[in-house]
Amino acid sequence: MSNRKSAPLALTSLSLAMILCSGCLGSSEPQKSSRDMSSEERAEVETAKEQPKPESTPVRRTAHKRNVNAIAIEPHELDSVEVALMRVKRSSGNTLNIYWTYTNNSSEEKKLTKGCHGWPCNYRAASDAYIIDNVNQKKHLVVKADGKPITSNQSMLGRENTLEPGATINVWAKFPAPPNDIETISLYLPGIPPIEDVQITE
Repeated sequence: MSNRKSAPLALTSLSLAMILCSGCLGSSEPQKSSRDMSSEERAEVETAKEQPKPESTPVRRTAHKRNVNAIAIEPHELDSVEVALMRVKRSSGNTLNIYWTYTNNSSEEKKLTKGCHGWPCNYRAASDAYIIDNVNQKKHLVVKADGKPITSNQSMLGRENTLEPGATINVWAKFPAPPNDIETISLYLPGIPPIEDVQITE
């Protein structure tokens, strides 16, 4: 009888020993339950779980401002300089006024004209421009009065029309107007491709 009673007791002891030893297969470090942790430790664990992963910030490049009112924008032969044609308008005296801008998008100064001397330098940003009446195949140069071109005067830029970094200058010139039935012209400015078939406004 004593042997029969001791068998279940031995099995119970063996099961208890296996359960206790199962913890030995894991980490050798003692594991703390949430009951054993202090309130500070529990707060640290919860914070670590809730903290979002840092997201990489994309690199954004700032684009240069472009004039949305421009008829056309062309790159100048000077690196990072843009020319924007703004308006072609008939004026009094059977003339045509054309307005455009030069913008220096670089961090260096740019010289629009070089090797220039005397008063003509003040007009060189506009005086060498011309237009073509494509229908009649006629070339029109800038109008002159008293030997000087009727254009904007860039004397404030210096002899070589130096354009500072980020600067924009407004330029205009007056041309003989094509006949009234001609609605478009092509504009030729030094340093850029021709701007063709430009609409004339009244």
